[in-house]
Amino acid sequence: MASLHDVAKLAGVSKSTVSRVINNEYGVKQATKVKVMQAVEEVGYVVNQVAKDLKSQKTNLVGVIVPRVSSNATAQGVDGLSRVFEQAGKQVLLASTQQSQDKEVEYIQLFNQKRVEGIVLYATHIDQQLVKAITQSKSPIVLVGQDGSLFNIPSVVHDDLRVGFEAGNRLLAAGCEHIGFIGVPDSDLAVDKLRSDGLKQALTMSGASDLLFHSHGEFSIESGYANMKQLINEYPNVDGVFCATDRIAVGAIKALQEAGIEVGKQVKVLGVGNDELGYINSPSLSTFNYAFDKAGESGAKMLLELIDGTPQIMSKVVLTFQNISRDTCK
Repeated sequence: MASLHDVAKLAGVSKSTVSRVINNEYGVKQATKVKVMQAVEEVGYVVNQVAKDLKSQKTNLVGVIVPRVSSNATAQGVDGLSRVFEQAGKQVLLASTQQSQDKEVEYIQLFNQKRVEGIVLYATHIDQQLVKAITQSKSPIVLVGQDGSLFNIPSVVHDDLRVGFEAGNRLLAAGCEHIGFIGVPDSDLAVDKLRSDGLKQALTMSGASDLLFHSHGEFSIESGYANMKQLINEYPNVDGVFCATDRIAVGAIKALQEAGIEVGKQVKVLGVGNDELGYINSPSLSTFNYAFDKAGESGAKMLLELIDGTPQIMSKVVLTFQNISRDTCK
C-alpha cells in the first residue's frame, strides 16, 4: 500500500507539504497542489479519512432524532434532509425515541459522545429538561416540528395555529354547527395545542358554538377509533370533527361508519398530513398537505449553516400548507 512518503518522493516535495495539500491547508502554490495530486493518483495513495477527521476535529456525522420511523411525516422529512446532507458530504445517524420524551434527551447526550457535528431533533414537546439538554449540547441543534425560538433554539415549524383556524373555517363552510377536536397528548404544543387553539379561534370569530369536545389520544388509527367510538355516545349531535393527524382521522371514520353514520354527509371529518391512507380510504379523507420533505430540507440547511458558523438571520422557518378537498368534507 502506498504511503505518504511514496507520494512525497514522486512529487519531489516534503511529507508535510503532501499533508497540507491533502488537508486543503492554506499556503501551498497551485502548481505544487497539482503535482502532489497527480502523484497521489499515480501511486494509488488512499487518504486515511479517520486520521484526517481527528486532525480537523470533523467527523462529517450528523445525528437525526425522530419520534418514530413508521410515520409518513418522518419518512418524508428524513428523505428531505438526507438529500441535503448527502450533497454536503455528511453521513446521517438516525435514532428513534419511540415517542419517549426522556429518550430525546438521552440521544442528544449520546450523539454528543459520538462527536456528531450537529443534530436535527424532531421534538414531541418543549420543556425545561429538553431546553437544558439542547443549550448544554456541544453540537448545534435544530428543532423540527416544535418552536424553540423563544429559547434561542433554531426551529423549522409548520403553521399549526393557522391550519387549525382553516380547519374550523372549512367545517363551518360545510355547514357544521357542532364541531369537536381529537388530538394527541397535550404536551405536544404544535400538534395538539396550536391546532386546537386555531380551531377555537375560527369558531369564536364566526360566532359559532364553542368547541364541542377536545379529546386526547395517541398518533394512531387505533386511538382515533377508540376516541371516536366513545365520543359518539357522549356527543350524539356532533356533525364536524377535526383530527390532529390523518391516521387519527382514519380511525375516527371507521368508528363513525360502524355506528351507521354517513361520513361526509352526516358528519364531516378533516385530518392533517395528506397521508396516503387518507387517499385510499373510503370515503377519501379531506385534509391539509404539509411539506414534510421541505421541513427536513430546511432543517438540514439551517444545521449546516450553524456547523459552518454562518450568522443566523432567522430564529425560525414557518412552512405553509395546502387544502386537500376530498369526500369527507367538501
